[in-house]
Amino acid sequence: MYLMKGMKYVVFAPIAFILAFFCSCAQKPTAILDVREVPLKQIQRPAENTGMHRIQSNYLLYGAVSREDRKNRLGQYYFVTWQDSNPEKELSLVMQYRQGKSGSKILSKSVHYPSGRSAGEKTPVFEFIGDEVKNHGKVLSWRIQLQDAKGTTISSRQSFLWSDKN
Repeated sequence: MYLMKGMKYVVFAPIAFILAFFCSCAQKPTAILDVREVPLKQIQRPAENTGMHRIQSNYLLYGAVSREDRKNRLGQYYFVTWQDSNPEKELSLVMQYRQGKSGSKILSKSVHYPSGRSAGEKTPVFEFIGDEVKNHGKVLSWRIQLQDAKGTTISSRQSFLWSDKN
């Protein structure tokens, strides 16, 4: 009797392992995973003990040699991480936003991805720096959509303050 109870585990353990393996290898859907806003507010690099802020500052100020170059890099950066599981489809990542000095007018920026690209995670950056910030102000609310060639929304993320109403 005891031997029969142990045999159940011998039979079902490999089956459970195979199912777990195939479920973990399943392809992730095409979707926006994360939107991260990184504000760059000063041209001096932060102190050593501030951790990731120093790394982000170094990355965003890389190549800016003069003081004027660094001032033109101040602003807001939006890093959008998304999973691309259908590289054979043509896609666009569209950011709609409102800025402080533009009132309720909805503005947009987009990144186009032609078919035939490599699959995997992608991290494009939407930048609001330099004259754009001086003329239109800071970004107050935003919505980011991943759209196919027909304009159908596949995935979407938005800020807390976003509203489709004017």
